[in-house]
Amino acid sequence: MTVLDSSVLTVAERVALIESDWLMVDAGCVLLDADDVFIEDISDDLIVAGSAVSRGIYRTVHGSCRLNLSRDIQWGSQRLQPYLLLSSDGVTFYRWNLGVFLPSTPVREVFESPAVWSVDGFDKLDVLNTPHGSHSIDVGEPILANVEALIVAAGESKVAIDQTSADVTATTPRAFTLLDDWMTLGIANEALSSLGYRALYVDRDGWYRSEPYRAPVDLPKVWTYSASSPSTTVGERRTVTADYYAAANQIVGVNDDASLTIPVEGDGIRTVTNQSDGLTSVDARGGRIIRRVVRGTYTSQASLMTAVDSALDTEKRVANFLDFTTSPNPVHGHFDVIDYIDPEAGGGRFVVTDWSLPLDGGDMQLNLRGV
Repeated sequence: MTVLDSSVLTVAERVALIESDWLMVDAGCVLLDADDVFIEDISDDLIVAGSAVSRGIYRTVHGSCRLNLSRDIQWGSQRLQPYLLLSSDGVTFYRWNLGVFLPSTPVREVFESPAVWSVDGFDKLDVLNTPHGSHSIDVGEPILANVEALIVAAGESKVAIDQTSADVTATTPRAFTLLDDWMTLGIANEALSSLGYRALYVDRDGWYRSEPYRAPVDLPKVWTYSASSPSTTVGERRTVTADYYAAANQIVGVNDDASLTIPVEGDGIRTVTNQSDGLTSVDARGGRIIRRVVRGTYTSQASLMTAVDSALDTEKRVANFLDFTTSPNPVHGHFDVIDYIDPEAGGGRFVVTDWSLPLDGGDMQLNLRGV
């Protein structure tokens, strides 16, 4: 068979392939060293039954996997990169990498012949999810460069952070002490948040990424699911949940930057009220205001505004959840926005909060939150 990278497909070709009536699914796995350098393809040792990859955008470490292997590897240093192969003709297969994972201690099923090692893996954020010790960001120091240095110091070289704010420097010194139990990941995310950036994540090819926050409604959609389409991949069981009782409709942001002696509205404080947008709004609650305070150290009023707007976006989306299964769709990555069309369950634009993709070709699970 011929294997091509999925990047060669146009959007229309991806849709036609994934919604094909004759979709064929295969999976594989690559063994990498501690620097993500290719060692060998170990697909012949991958047991797809029971193997899966999943992601949750609000987890501390977003990506995880469960892989069953019929061979031993150097669990403490080597890494695993599972991938999915899709074809509609059985001749040409298209490959989607599903992430780079650090395997934990495996469970060996010795009664199996050959023996099977079942292992849980975690994406490369786990490298940073460890106590860091003392760290500082000095006045005048570029904040993005500081974050990149943290990642490199942890032994990682694949860093691709958006450079929009590369020239922004710290306006006040920031110290992260050993006594406060800061994780390296927490320090990096705190620094990125001060710039109005999204929390750090690792993409399907193992690159550390972050970029300026954009509201989900402004993000490009990655897919459209239509439960009523003749070529629909949506399963029959769909669950809709409305849960908005405690969702805030007013966010008050406070900048704890020490250079601001007395924060006031417009300079160190930012208040945003959802007056009329959706079920969580003030109007929809008969005038009741539910307030939430967001505190942090931000480099500017604009960064504080981004953090407050982000928090309010989340509170608005609490009102509408949708869960369903669909045939395998490896297009999904991190913080995807999709359109959903369904005469019975209702539709609209959603952000994918969690997904789980079995490697044996079984249906994947999607959990969505309304935008």
